[in-house]
Amino acid sequence: MELFTPFGLSRMSEVMMSVIHASVPSAPYTRLPRFTAEIAEPIEAASWALCDTGVRQHAVRDYQQQGYAVVQVHGSASTTSDLFTLAKALNLGAPFTPPVYKNSPHTSGGVSDISARKDGAHPFEGSRGQDLHCDGTLQHLGEVPTTILLCSAPAAEGGVTYLVNLVDAYTALLRTDPEAAEQLAHDGALKRTSGSHSVIGPAFTEQQPGHLMSRYSRTVTDRYYALPGRQGALKRALAFMDAAARPGSAFRTEVVLDSGQALIFANDQMGHGRTAYLDAPSRPRLLRRGLFTTRPCA
Repeated sequence: MELFTPFGLSRMSEVMMSVIHASVPSAPYTRLPRFTAEIAEPIEAASWALCDTGVRQHAVRDYQQQGYAVVQVHGSASTTSDLFTLAKALNLGAPFTPPVYKNSPHTSGGVSDISARKDGAHPFEGSRGQDLHCDGTLQHLGEVPTTILLCSAPAAEGGVTYLVNLVDAYTALLRTDPEAAEQLAHDGALKRTSGSHSVIGPAFTEQQPGHLMSRYSRTVTDRYYALPGRQGALKRALAFMDAAARPGSAFRTEVVLDSGQALIFANDQMGHGRTAYLDAPSRPRLLRRGLFTTRPCA
């Protein structure tokens, strides 16, 4: 098997972009019928407890039909306690702490603080951009279906969060190039690594017939492997998915989270990343992240 990293792809990805925009399917695998490249309007709430049943139902419906929801509480300090309150309102249970973060200085009680620190080694601690990924690097596919990002303070400049509709992009690939799609679905397709630990498995699989899940990621610690003799097909698959994740793609949407806003998304259907940013010295960017092993319900 041959491995491919996120670098060194040819002009093929540019060619595939035109195919992607023309190939978004409606069946059999499309999971997110309301997803568009335009970010959804925030759902206004009086508090993170989401006491209004209609607000809770709206958030759950957006999550189910477009892969994410943005909830907004004006004047909120957006504390760790607020994230717990929001999770409880959506019946998500307690945040899940991946074992790799058990002793991490940036994670406490299942909530990770994402803020730039001088010489920060971890992506949580830097202001550089983050490549496309799914949360839970060493967790098995589907183990972490939900992520919440709660903004306490935005960056002074940059810090755009982007979401990529991975399951519908993969459906488009499956329809246009089944051989390429196969290279992302076999048991040895993707090796994700954190420190000295790695997990190997498919990047895409069916949760149940007709329903896809994903752990597709394109960071420097991710490696892809082709089935024997299918290196060219893997290169086509990665070029297609890379094009789907670029700005301007029909499968990508972007949001700059502001104070008092929370992004709730389906981590096993949507990939996400972040552009680089600059902080205001008096008020650095701060997001709080929680991972959950359940899906929201009203």
